[in-house]
Amino acid sequence: MIALPARVHGDIATEIRLVRERAVARVSEVDLLVAALRDHIKDLQAERDWLRAELAKANDARALAGATWLHRGQKHNR
Repeated sequence: MIALPARVHGDIATEIRLVRERAVARVSEVDLLVAALRDHIKDLQAERDWLRAELAKANDARALAGATWLHRGQKHNR
């Protein structure tokens, strides 16, 4: 078995610690990014649903305004 000098063991331990810290930092950054994207997606879905509801109301109002049968009963008497 080959024994490495103590300073080499220390250098390897320091390098391993730094690599581990960087990996944890990257994972934390990715977790934060994923959480932010999920919140943004929820906001976009809520806005989409609101816009769809507004479009449905506008379409209903347009259909009602164009209904000739409704206007027949509202004409003035002669």
